[in-house]
Amino acid sequence: MARVQFTYFTGLRRSFVNNVRLTGTWNNNGRYSDQWTTLPMQQITGEDGCPCFTATVSLDDSQIGQQFRWGVILNAAAGNDLWGIMTEENDLNSTERDRTFTLRAPNSAIQQESYYLTHCRRLGAQKSYNGAPQPGIQFAVWAPNARNVEVVFGQSSGYIADTGVGEDTSRPRLSLSRLGDGTWQTNCAAALADFTAFDRLPYMFRVTKADGQVAYKTDLYSRCQMGKGRIDPSESAYSGDYRQLDGSVSCSVVIDPDTVTREPEEEFSPQQVFISEDEFWQNEFDPNRPVPRRVEDLVIYELHVGALGFGQNRPGNFEDALNLLPYLIELGVNAIELLPLSEFRDEVNWGYETSHYFALEYSAGGRDQLKHFVRACHRQGIAVIVDVVYNHYSPDAGRAEWAYDSDVPEQNIYYWYEGNSSSYPQPDDGYIDNYSTGFAPRFYEEIVRKMFISSAATLIEEFHVDGFRVDATASIHLYNVLHADGRRTDNVNVFGAKFLREWTRTMKLIRPEVMLMAEDHSDWDGVTEPVDNGGLGFDATWYSSFYHHLVGDAQAGTQYARLITTVGYGGNEPLAMDYFSGALAASAIAKWSIMNLMMRLVTRKTPDELSQPRSTPPP
Repeated sequence: MARVQFTYFTGLRRSFVNNVRLTGTWNNNGRYSDQWTTLPMQQITGEDGCPCFTATVSLDDSQIGQQFRWGVILNAAAGNDLWGIMTEENDLNSTERDRTFTLRAPNSAIQQESYYLTHCRRLGAQKSYNGAPQPGIQFAVWAPNARNVEVVFGQSSGYIADTGVGEDTSRPRLSLSRLGDGTWQTNCAAALADFTAFDRLPYMFRVTKADGQVAYKTDLYSRCQMGKGRIDPSESAYSGDYRQLDGSVSCSVVIDPDTVTREPEEEFSPQQVFISEDEFWQNEFDPNRPVPRRVEDLVIYELHVGALGFGQNRPGNFEDALNLLPYLIELGVNAIELLPLSEFRDEVNWGYETSHYFALEYSAGGRDQLKHFVRACHRQGIAVIVDVVYNHYSPDAGRAEWAYDSDVPEQNIYYWYEGNSSSYPQPDDGYIDNYSTGFAPRFYEEIVRKMFISSAATLIEEFHVDGFRVDATASIHLYNVLHADGRRTDNVNVFGAKFLREWTRTMKLIRPEVMLMAEDHSDWDGVTEPVDNGGLGFDATWYSSFYHHLVGDAQAGTQYARLITTVGYGGNEPLAMDYFSGALAASAIAKWSIMNLMMRLVTRKTPDELSQPRSTPPP
């Protein structure tokens, strides 16, 4: 008999699922069957220190070469007997969520089949538990085209040049081994047995690309990027003070996710006083000031933290936001929507050019300051919503997503590329535009979708945020066109919709009360329909007409009131209140319509516009 061990990894410290059962297409005799067999899974603690579930099945040797399907059924706060696989098949014509494997010939090792609900503690610099009294460290990275990968450590300057200058040669490089799915990870070794010996160390991945060139790449799963300034040493003079660095090009930093600074400051040196995550979140809520849990109850203040630094010769940070709280409480809001805070290019930025999805922009104060801000909001009965951007990466991602392990366009693993570059007049022609400020992500790669999903799960679990506003979702599921000539690419749209369904499913499984809002201008009712009914599973969308009547933009015609624009230009023309009244009446009956106290400019495109070749970026 051939033995197969199945493991369901959650990647989250909190135990939030139970009664987990394995089910698959085999019978009690270990042979393939269209009738699925179900058996209980045992809960254990995985090497990542998180709950996981395992079961072993013996299959008949006559089935070697046979393909089987399997999945997981579980109970959670979201309900009982839920299907635990969130990931859809990589098939344009299927939304099924089964896993498949082919039975291999038996050998001394048991065949391993695994599913990761999240990669929150799988990739990057993570704690590793192997039965020792204290955790060690494991480095892992996805680089399927690489010839070799090593971890190198940086000096106190926080920057390693492409020539290797800045590498701390007193620390040996760590070699990574390639696994079957294109990930690389360090092996268990005595030198990696103590996580605390690496805590707060700067590091990078030294990647030997497919053509043999060596590149120094940041860790896309890092919890911190070193630097709170705007200097890229490859382009500007650099004094060696890490605080001047642009974090999107600097070293990644090893961070212990299970501790928080006692005070809301975070510096690499000197070390702060840390307390456990459990101690920090004690007394998070005031029962006399309940945090709203329904979208229709929200009164939202949209906050750009960086704007709070006006007059201080620096961007605003979470300390400024904490000082703003009394005003917001007096104003009467019960939710704060933070513009994107994941690491982005340059310190002066609205945040919509994300380079690292697990790291918090250090110029805003970093990860621990955000935790202090969220806790302070919750104690005042204020929900915290975070803007997230999945429709594009930073356009300046040369040390992050761009050409991570190969310079061949069709092997640009984080970006969608159609066909072969040899088929186009220009190498960039095969990339996908979607009316954002960068090329579309490679949504057909499960591991790319999982990176976005896991970063949001981290914000829920480690930062206790209450909801998300997802930027320009129509750019993910509708607006995709070929860069070469603007032709629609519906295959990209299909996989973009797969990603959004997987994202909403996972968020609701992890925390059913999380509030999910889409900035979607497609006017498709399916955005807020349940995923089981063919929708995308969001709780709310922006009401586009309300925005245009309130703000408008330079291109908006006379069909919109554009009240703020009219007043702002200082003219004497009458306000089109009759248009605005109509918008208010419509918003009163629109499903989950949301009124923001502060609005930003957005651009709405019609399907007819999208079918035209793109010659210039949209306004």
